[in-house]
Amino acid sequence: MKNLPVFLMGSGGVGRQLLQHIVSCRSLHAKQGVHLLVVGVCDSKSLVVVADVLTSEFDDSFLLEVCRVKSNGSSLQTLAISGECQVFSGPEVIRKVIDIGLLGKSTGLAFVDCSASAETIGVLNQVVDFGCCVVLANKKPLTVPMEDYDKLVSQPRRLRHESTVGAGLPVIASLNRIISSGDPVYRIIGSLSGTLGYVMSEVEDGKPFSQVVNAAKSLGYTEPDPRDDLGGMDVARKKSSDLGRIIFADCDGKHILSNLI
Repeated sequence: MKNLPVFLMGSGGVGRQLLQHIVSCRSLHAKQGVHLLVVGVCDSKSLVVVADVLTSEFDDSFLLEVCRVKSNGSSLQTLAISGECQVFSGPEVIRKVIDIGLLGKSTGLAFVDCSASAETIGVLNQVVDFGCCVVLANKKPLTVPMEDYDKLVSQPRRLRHESTVGAGLPVIASLNRIISSGDPVYRIIGSLSGTLGYVMSEVEDGKPFSQVVNAAKSLGYTEPDPRDDLGGMDVARKKSSDLGRIIFADCDGKHILSNLI
């Protein structure tokens, strides 16, 4: 059995779904000879981490409690009373995350970015240098200035970002294989925004725009801030990402597992 420690950045809708899939897919992972050990979870304000990243992990009941707490809109700091974790907040969060990243080479630690923030790029670039692997469900680190982007992708064996595209379909891997084989790609056809497709279809059926946008957000179709979809920013990020810096669509938590395993 191969143990793979995981550090999760972002505990919103996608991050929580990933944690739930990790818990529900334990038997499947066991058949594949892999055990995912979640050693830390952070959001924009707080961090919960196991007492010893080298020897321990959060149990499944604690991971589900993290999902419950965040679903209720509460802070990760409320988990301190459980006694199962160390809790950090404010400036301490970044310092502790970097400390954990320093263990990358000795532990094979994977950082999974399920946030919706471009602010993670600094941490990701550092932990890749430390020998950690990075899995992205967050497009924004791929659409930063070229200097930061080039540094992040300079070690492709430590970076996976298939989860940012094609609703979990292996779009990037398929295109890479086609290009590597010498076959030219003349045209790619697809919808760059499933969110806008849903919104426009519902509006066309006569439903109020505000109602449709609220429904799309509640269903998890939009970005955390729907204005990113409605203003075209999400499409712009997709068009400026990898493979000619192209990104097509979104994913949910279950598709991130394939990048980890």
